[in-house]
Amino acid sequence: MKYREALAEGLPIGSGEIESAHRYVAQKRLKLPGAWWRVENAERMLALRINRLNGDGEAYWAAFAANPPAPANLNRPNVSRNAAA
Repeated sequence: MKYREALAEGLPIGSGEIESAHRYVAQKRLKLPGAWWRVENAERMLALRINRLNGDGEAYWAAFAANPPAPANLNRPNVSRNAAA
């Protein structure tokens, strides 16, 4: 890392800010009482929080609108209902 350049630009060079950011970015939302998460949903929620905090929300939603995910009912495995019986 180019420490002198980072300092000149006012960027943090230590890991303390990053290590403590998980408390207010991830844990504040993930550790709500009674909350539970699927891994893929937690990752999406964290992406939203990080983009909002970084000021990249508009770009995120523009990219999302350009390439929306498939509806949830199209993501089901192709299994017969009788297979579970």
